[in-house]
Amino acid sequence: MSQTPQGASGDRRVLKIGTRGSRLARSQSAMTAALIEQVTGLPTELVIVRTDGDDLSIPLSAPPRPGAFVARLRDVLLDGEVDIAVHSFKDLPFAPMPGLSVVAVPQRAAAFDALVSRDALGLDELPAGSKVGTSSPRRASALLRYRDDLEIVPIRGNVDTRIRKVREGRVDAAVLAAAGLERLGLHDEITELIDPKVIVPAPAQGALAVEMRTDDPLAATVAQINDHDTRIQVAAERQVLTGVQATCTTAIGAHSVLQGYSLTLMADLTDHMGVAHAHVVRTIGLRRGDPTDDARALGESVAEQLLERP
Repeated sequence: MSQTPQGASGDRRVLKIGTRGSRLARSQSAMTAALIEQVTGLPTELVIVRTDGDDLSIPLSAPPRPGAFVARLRDVLLDGEVDIAVHSFKDLPFAPMPGLSVVAVPQRAAAFDALVSRDALGLDELPAGSKVGTSSPRRASALLRYRDDLEIVPIRGNVDTRIRKVREGRVDAAVLAAAGLERLGLHDEITELIDPKVIVPAPAQGALAVEMRTDDPLAATVAQINDHDTRIQVAAERQVLTGVQATCTTAIGAHSVLQGYSLTLMADLTDHMGVAHAHVVRTIGLRRGDPTDDARALGESVAEQLLERP
């Protein structure tokens, strides 16, 4: 597997996989590429694509285009410049893109958020007034509900940059996705995995989405890397996004747990469509076979409950 800049030419027998250029994105895409090579028998090539999100200097809560980290990847996929795009699933807008489909969701990494603390202090141990870095409205609102004596400081940058800001003392701690830290081999940087009851993870956090053109004859083959359980969980969580008509600035969390044929979905919504704050937990039994529709129905039901007025 090789890496080339966007637009480079190569052997047509090589599957070109579009990815963002960050170390985390390249790591995730390389892992996915290895799986794709196993099921297709074809070599792959990573094509680095710079996205709108990579160029932003404003907070992520106000991106100029929905799905700032995926829009350009989708453009080059639709244009045929790459054959496959690998996304962090939580970055995908809930609305489908005509001409494209998510053909596989590989096995999920940890869905939780993680605290990285300069003095190795957990969330309960941080002194009053501690500065905690995050640009996520979801994380910020949950943190202040749990510890209203903390100061939330917006921070941007890749995983290494955010960790460096903690080490340099610009913030006392930062909240990041545990999956990203683990995929980069930075598990030792994690001070504490945050209880999802304290900060409900983003819908599909820790999961990857493998997207292809709907008319690509290789789609069915690549779909073999799909993880059945992960796909069910993600279907429920992302349906919450659709149900509440979430935007890039919506403070929404959704986390599901699948045990046998029992699916539990927990969701949290803050300051959206007249709802100050709502928290819902619901469990259903799933039908055997392909229970994806059941999972989506659960997500829709939970979304309706979140939007109910007192």
